[in-house]
Amino acid sequence: MDPLLAIAEFAAGLHAEDLSDAAREQAGTLLADSVACTVAALRVPEGRAIARALHHPDAGPGGTRPPYRAYLSGELIGGVQTDAYLANLLDFDDVYEGSGHIGCVTVPAALRAAIMARATGAEALAAVSVGFEAGCRLAEATRPTDAARQQIWGIGSRIAPAAAAGAARALRMTVDQTRHAIAIACATAPLPSVRKTVYGGCGVTWMKNNMGAAAAAGLSAALMARNGALGPTDIFEGEQGFARMIGSDTWKPAVLSDELGRTWRMEQLGLKAYPCCRHAHAVIDAARAARDKAGLPPAQIEDVRVAGPLWIYSEPFTNPAPSTMHDAQYSLPFILAMALLDVEPGLDWFAVDAYCRPDARALATRVHTPGEPSALGRVTVSGAGRAATVEVEAPRGSPSAPLSLAERQRKFTGLLSGWMDGTAIEGAFERLRDLAAERTIGALLEAFPAVEVGAGGQVTATGRP
Repeated sequence: MDPLLAIAEFAAGLHAEDLSDAAREQAGTLLADSVACTVAALRVPEGRAIARALHHPDAGPGGTRPPYRAYLSGELIGGVQTDAYLANLLDFDDVYEGSGHIGCVTVPAALRAAIMARATGAEALAAVSVGFEAGCRLAEATRPTDAARQQIWGIGSRIAPAAAAGAARALRMTVDQTRHAIAIACATAPLPSVRKTVYGGCGVTWMKNNMGAAAAAGLSAALMARNGALGPTDIFEGEQGFARMIGSDTWKPAVLSDELGRTWRMEQLGLKAYPCCRHAHAVIDAARAARDKAGLPPAQIEDVRVAGPLWIYSEPFTNPAPSTMHDAQYSLPFILAMALLDVEPGLDWFAVDAYCRPDARALATRVHTPGEPSALGRVTVSGAGRAATVEVEAPRGSPSAPLSLAERQRKFTGLLSGWMDGTAIEGAFERLRDLAAERTIGALLEAFPAVEVGAGGQVTATGRP
């Protein structure tokens, strides 16, 4: 079957009641996680700077701006771009194993379009599910070999068409309109720039995977197609098709249509237990287990020997002393120091003084990556005459080692505590997980704080429920 038509028919025709129980549960879980990551990103200076830049930028460098509320504030395209950058900013958001993040691109486009269309909760759930499912399938269909990935890599560029599909569902677009929306998004997706924005010689930049541009491309494509714009509907076909355009040496079109609407790739989306690159997660789990097995408190750890995925053996993962949040998310020595010191995963990892903690700096210098890469996370922790080695195949939060409901709720609560009271947080978590029960979604999203982002402003939240 024509893969573009298959995705378009799936998107235009999906209803909340078509989801299996497991798919509905997963969509609600992923949505709650993405929303919490987005809102919490406004608690760090980098997040407020992004919102300040894209939210009423005409106010000028020293001018005042109204508070920013995720998914609701700001001009439509600038707003969805802001939301997407925020969703991925903490590097704490969902991940399709081996292929990158999905929800940070698709959720903002679906929710912004749902608000615009005054969609019901059930319609919004269908739109969010379309985005997740199409995103997983596009990521898998275009996943390059490691050799190609070492040359060209990008995530946002591959997920922009899924954002268009989800937005089209929220806007109640026809199959033909949706087909053109996806094609337009393929043609306007951002460059696959990660080899420079993350792995280049200038440190990890704020752009990372360029999720904001991808979400904006997806929503813009849906709006254009809704108003009659036509896209190149042969965009997936031939040697010059979409996969080649985004630098992949792999194209598996059958993945886009195989059992679509009957089996759910989004059930294989994982959540993150740690706010850092997924390549490091199995190593973190192994290091903590080896520490406990050896019975070593952090102060007695003398050496941490690590084997893991190919990518952790070079910059930016080898940076022992990061000074920015983005560098810290990819610094294996810093990440392991935070984990071995039992610093609560989340915003505490990115406090300004965290980078300068003497105990963290000292422990980071003891992390080494000798030997050959390993498909497993394998860590040996030694000190005080004791040593232990642990191997971990699947990190916590991955499909084969999923976070429990209690762990998912604890993560959600940790990201939002201090800005919302416990009762409000618990209520928001349950309402997001049961989105189809909402008459409309505006009131639910208004339960999250609006944040002052003016230049020089304090970290404050207004409009608490």
